[in-house]
Amino acid sequence: MSDVLRLTLASLRHESRRFLAPGLAVVLGVAFIAATLVLTGTLQSSMRASVASHYEPYASVITPKEDAADSPSLPSASADQVAAVDGVTSVDAVRESWTMARTPAGQRGALVTTGTTSHAPEVIEGRAARTPHEVTLSTATASSFGSRVGDEVTFTAADDGSHARAEVVGIVDVGDHPVYGSGTPVVFTTAAGVTDLTGLTGWTEIDVRGGDEVATTQAVRDALPRDVDVVSATEASDDLVGQVTGGTDMIGVLLTAFGAIALFVSAIVIGNTFGILLARRARETALLRAVGSTRGQVVRSTLVEALVVGLVFSSVGVLVGIGLASVLMAAGNAWAADYLPTLVLDVPGTALLLPVLAGVVVVVSAALRPVIRSSRVAPLAALRPDAAVTARSRAGRLRIAFGVVLLVLGGSALVASAAIHQVLAGVLGGFVSFAGVLLVGSVFVPWLVRLVGAVAARPFGPAGRLAVDNAVRNPARVAGTTAALLVGVTLVSMTAVGAATAKSALTDVIDAQYPADVVLQGDDLTDDEASRLARVEGVAGDAAVATTSVRVTGASERRDVQVAALPRGIDDVVRDPAAVGHPAADEVVLSEEQALEAGLASGDEVTVSGPRGRADLTVAIGQPVGSGVLVDPTVLREIDDSPHTAAVYLRLADGADVDRSVEGIHRVAAQVEGSQVGGGAQVRQAHTDALDLALGIVLALLAISVVIAVVGIANTLSLSVIERTRESALLRALGLTRGQLRLMLAVEAVLLALVGTLLGAALGAGYAWVGVNALLGEFTTAPLVLPWSQLAVVAVGAILAGLLASVLPARRAAQVTPAAALAAD
Repeated sequence: MSDVLRLTLASLRHESRRFLAPGLAVVLGVAFIAATLVLTGTLQSSMRASVASHYEPYASVITPKEDAADSPSLPSASADQVAAVDGVTSVDAVRESWTMARTPAGQRGALVTTGTTSHAPEVIEGRAARTPHEVTLSTATASSFGSRVGDEVTFTAADDGSHARAEVVGIVDVGDHPVYGSGTPVVFTTAAGVTDLTGLTGWTEIDVRGGDEVATTQAVRDALPRDVDVVSATEASDDLVGQVTGGTDMIGVLLTAFGAIALFVSAIVIGNTFGILLARRARETALLRAVGSTRGQVVRSTLVEALVVGLVFSSVGVLVGIGLASVLMAAGNAWAADYLPTLVLDVPGTALLLPVLAGVVVVVSAALRPVIRSSRVAPLAALRPDAAVTARSRAGRLRIAFGVVLLVLGGSALVASAAIHQVLAGVLGGFVSFAGVLLVGSVFVPWLVRLVGAVAARPFGPAGRLAVDNAVRNPARVAGTTAALLVGVTLVSMTAVGAATAKSALTDVIDAQYPADVVLQGDDLTDDEASRLARVEGVAGDAAVATTSVRVTGASERRDVQVAALPRGIDDVVRDPAAVGHPAADEVVLSEEQALEAGLASGDEVTVSGPRGRADLTVAIGQPVGSGVLVDPTVLREIDDSPHTAAVYLRLADGADVDRSVEGIHRVAAQVEGSQVGGGAQVRQAHTDALDLALGIVLALLAISVVIAVVGIANTLSLSVIERTRESALLRALGLTRGQLRLMLAVEAVLLALVGTLLGAALGAGYAWVGVNALLGEFTTAPLVLPWSQLAVVAVGAILAGLLASVLPARRAAQVTPAAALAAD
């Protein structure tokens, strides 16, 4: 071991406390990746075990070919045909199909199935279904349906739309079944029951028991026609594993991406740390160079220091990640038992090696630039006691020029992506432009700090002015410190603004497609039923749509159609009045398709004849109600004095519980013959809930990056306090109090946090607007929507984080007496 290396390791031991803050950043980033890999591996191995147990009793599995559109199921006789094959001991034939069920909780989709005898669900209440008109429900399905033993459920057959009723005779526990236990609404009944409830007559899967897996599979394959798929149970298990774990693979990739963001922020903090430490060691390094150490030795010894730091803290990060994964796994077993198989901790080798490797690479790479920069300082220049130690060259100017080029290219790509609605161009433009922002940060970030400080620091007097001067003293350092926070705040703001903008744009689309929150259609709604609908909790307005049968006579043909009239107050009920027709008193509104079929065009004259009379009207092209034709209410009364109510439009109150209100509407609809419930409320809520859930998840994942950035601010302040020990002592000697010294550091930290937040919020809003327009621009315009409350929370959080980051450095600085600091070497 060389003398330089021994000196480096001794220095590392001596200054180990100064690596705690950047080390914490590495631990957090590495722990994130390690926890992701462990959780993904645990989930996949648990699902694989569950799937393997499902097919364990079988030798072969038979299913229809995926591209066999004419035969979505196997013929009923195929089960007996397979049972007769030599080597086959028995078969389990499965018949299952999706259908709609009318339940106490409203319309629900459900998988109606026979299940398999080898994995029959455990009956926990009531009994198993024995006749075609009996069903059992899984516990999750019973909860979703709001059904209990003894209730009746109405199903819609998929083939002809007919209805069939069945009694719930039992509730079952599906356990860890890879399909039925994944939260899927599942209904069990007999084979004949599946046919009655869904219209399916064939088998969807035949599971074959036999001796040797390979021999049995080949024998069955030879006995059956080519239009079916026959695979071994092992192949079927592998296919199902791929299906059920495909989502976890994507989740793993997304979580790893967030871990990479955290490590990137950690790299910025590490780079700042080494830059400050190496600047403080400049004279020590110069002395080593003066006594014979080469530049290469100095660089290698410092990189060894970075390697040790990376190994130690990355290893700690892996342990923390495994612990975090264990906690999350236990939570999953406790709270998601109905949706996930029982999870058993599985720590793959990649979860141990890859995070450590990533952490080490990040630390060494982050240290490389400041190491090389410091090694370029001439020994004699570094040994001068009063001169500033720098290594300025053309590299800084080239970096800024390159950053400007990236800003221009990235900005151009962003503008183009919003104009041509290309998401990929927007993503690339975002990455390139943000890289440009980081590169030119040393130019404009100090200017922003001084600009903000001129206003924000003024109330704090001399301490505030000193804080501004200290913050901008080293442009590269202040840019690097704010860059860490800039990454996190930009992503947080982009997510929040993007979600708000997308939510507004999607709401406009949904309101245009579904003008009313809820629409109940029926064969002939009575006034009592309409009145009961208006009294449902959460309903704020209603409008009954009257309709009658008429004959429309044009120049060349006549047609019998349904004609409807919207009431005068319809605009107060629907969300988008422009989406419903408003015919004049002498107009009849047809859709483009209806007009084309009838050979009519806008402006044509037609005669509309009804039970009471007729009216001569002018054709207008628009959007009528349902499949009917739209006229003014006065016209409808002229042609029929007793039209029937075919639909009721309902508007829900703002803030109403949509599911609860729709459930109440379904209870009324259950008493209406031929009723159908639609509308945009639940569609709108589904999109809103999905965006809110995604927003919450993304913000929670990005929080780790913001925490790391705050750690970086605290770390920079701590090292700066050590660097400015003599200066602080001199200020104290000249009359600056301990409180003013603490205030100075607090203002400095808040300024850095505030500038990073303001810049990040602006960039995030811009990126969000471009992204939403690139994604949804083909369907709708997406004006920028700023969620001020969320952005305010980010800003306040940044200020509080800056204050928190200054506490320990300020306390340390205030504890040193002026005499002791001035006497220190």
